[in-house]
Amino acid sequence: MSKNVSWKRNLACIWFGQILAMAGTSMVIPFIPLFLREKLGFVDEAERALAVSLFSSVGLLSFCLSNPVWGAVADRYGRKLMLLRAYFVTGITFPAMYFMPGWGALMVMRFISSAFSGTVSAAQTLVAVTTPDKHQGFALGTLSTAFWSGNMLGMVAGGVVVHYFGYMTAFLTCGAMFLTGGFLTLFFVQENFVPPEIPVGKEKKSWKNLLPGFDVAVWVVLGMMFVFPLARRCDEPFLALLVELIGGVERAALNTGWVAALAAAGGIISGVVFGHLSDRCKPVVLAVPALAAGGGFMLLQATAESLYVLGAARFLVFFAIGGLEPIFLAMLSHTVKKEQRGSAFGWGASIRMFGGMFGAIIGGCVIAWLGTRGVFAFAGCLMFVLIPLVVWAIKTVQKRNQNQ
Repeated sequence: MSKNVSWKRNLACIWFGQILAMAGTSMVIPFIPLFLREKLGFVDEAERALAVSLFSSVGLLSFCLSNPVWGAVADRYGRKLMLLRAYFVTGITFPAMYFMPGWGALMVMRFISSAFSGTVSAAQTLVAVTTPDKHQGFALGTLSTAFWSGNMLGMVAGGVVVHYFGYMTAFLTCGAMFLTGGFLTLFFVQENFVPPEIPVGKEKKSWKNLLPGFDVAVWVVLGMMFVFPLARRCDEPFLALLVELIGGVERAALNTGWVAALAAAGGIISGVVFGHLSDRCKPVVLAVPALAAGGGFMLLQATAESLYVLGAARFLVFFAIGGLEPIFLAMLSHTVKKEQRGSAFGWGASIRMFGGMFGAIIGGCVIAWLGTRGVFAFAGCLMFVLIPLVVWAIKTVQKRNQNQ
């Protein structure tokens, strides 16, 4: 990292840009189940759950396929450039989804939009390469608060905007927020990027060399970043269905907004707390109780008969597990070589999305089998199953790092 670049100023600007991007996204995505019912006529619960699952999966699949490419491009041409790409292209393609004439066209635009998105991984990579190693946990934990803060603001605003002004206003506002974040990054974020030297004869790679030469420990961390989102996100696309089931259809958008915002508030506090502790405590000390508590509160959501109970449980779930991702990211940053961090974070983003994609598919199947409440109970059980797996993975990485 160049001394001419202020990591604190970069962190502040990237943090604010991510609040805008996450707020824009959260004005739309949590309300997709309601959007599909009102605009495209998906009324039946099982049919709508399948449509929501496909919508989420198509976007996540596109994201997964594209992000390793963007990560490699970031290491070759600069991380700031990739963040700008994500802001500006998404700012145009995301609002375009509203104007698609039917279900098939919506899926195509969802695929295109997600392929060029990825502000989160681009922002994390840029922060990681411009922040001193001793402040990595703090910086990444602080950045995670922007994700949660933006989510909270967007969900509250989205519920109000959708209820009073309609979906078109929500989609267009989302695009404007992405574009604003792009201009903020363009003018105020610095990166003194030096392109890596390519040895003579290595300019072209064969298909055998497409996978990066990561150490085994890096792949173990990436494996954790797959299984955790699979459990955490299998219920996420279907929150509006549970809110609608408990509170009724008439105020479903408003109720989904504030319930989801409580989850984001839990994530904000969790990001601060875990980001602070991750530089001081061993990962296993933080991960085990967090997963256990998260599983218990997930089960509470499944049995909630009141929106207030659901909101409180949602807050506690994300307070318990919302700070785990910065821990995994800090482990990844410390384990991988510095010149490979762009690729590693790109792969990490894709692998997290693959986990989320499979979680969404599994969630849709569980709803078809057990109903809406069943997917929340299933997610809670998965949290408990993850505990021994995560403990093994953390210890394997620590042992590997100590032997090097």
